[in-house]
Amino acid sequence: MRAKLSHRLPAGLLAVALASVAVASIGHAGSAAGLSRPDATSQQRTHARHAAPRYAHVFEVVMENLSFDGALATPGFASLAHAYAYASDFYATSHPSLPNYLALTAGQTFGISSDCLTCYVRSDNLGAQLSAAHISWGDFVESVSQPCYLGTSYGEYAAKHNPFRYYDDIRSSPTLCAHLLPIASLYADLGRGAASTPAYAFVEPNICDDGHDCSPDVAASWLSGFVATVTRSAAWRDHGLLVVTWDESEGDDSRLLPSGQVVASGGGGHILTIVIAAGAKAGTVITTPLTHDALLATVERNFGLPLLAGAAAWRDRTLSIG
Repeated sequence: MRAKLSHRLPAGLLAVALASVAVASIGHAGSAAGLSRPDATSQQRTHARHAAPRYAHVFEVVMENLSFDGALATPGFASLAHAYAYASDFYATSHPSLPNYLALTAGQTFGISSDCLTCYVRSDNLGAQLSAAHISWGDFVESVSQPCYLGTSYGEYAAKHNPFRYYDDIRSSPTLCAHLLPIASLYADLGRGAASTPAYAFVEPNICDDGHDCSPDVAASWLSGFVATVTRSAAWRDHGLLVVTWDESEGDDSRLLPSGQVVASGGGGHILTIVIAAGAKAGTVITTPLTHDALLATVERNFGLPLLAGAAAWRDRTLSIG
């Protein structure tokens, strides 16, 4: 079924719809070799039908530490938002950074409330899911020069912004860990064509370019260049989706519940999320309330994967251009 959207559009423009397709339970697919058995908490999931993906390539970029209003007050970010589509009612999971990255890739924070560097977790996660389903993927990190880098410090690289290094199954499996790559690998893949580009790319700018240590204008400049590179590629032009979100807001602890209620505390605050898909009408505003868990559900549903932990609560409200 399709959820009804409220939206603000210039006259004559078609709406960008939020697709809401119900998912059904099916038997759990077997794990790939080297995949740890998840703990009981992480087994709370909803299973989705395995079908051809709506988007052949999904790119997900996470920026840092900026409120919704602050992002739209930054000319570079506002230009991208208005040139494509953006979600106006999107909320981060928690504070500080790390719990949000874990929610984006596993649907839960595991009770972590700091940017700890060695608090590894034994849980199913998006990377392991994609590998088990034989779907190509990559975790592309700026300012890292080697694959499977698991260290805690490397120039402008911030380990706390790389969620896949925290999962025990990825750390312990050379096959899975080989998906952790320098961002130069993604640029090379894009240059070779759609067939050479992974179906899913999780992208982490360095600690300056994501806006953590540098100004929003510097971060917006980096993002504008990255968006231009992706949207010129055959991978994006051939049924591609690029989503840009933020890890957390500044000075805002608000949280969105699955019921749609916003509460003043316990969350990561109101953030901007930009949705870039071929055919989206410029200036579209998606007003349906969404979260990091909803974004994870979007990716999992797109590729026919089970919905992990908190993502299951958003199975009927996922972000998709229709």
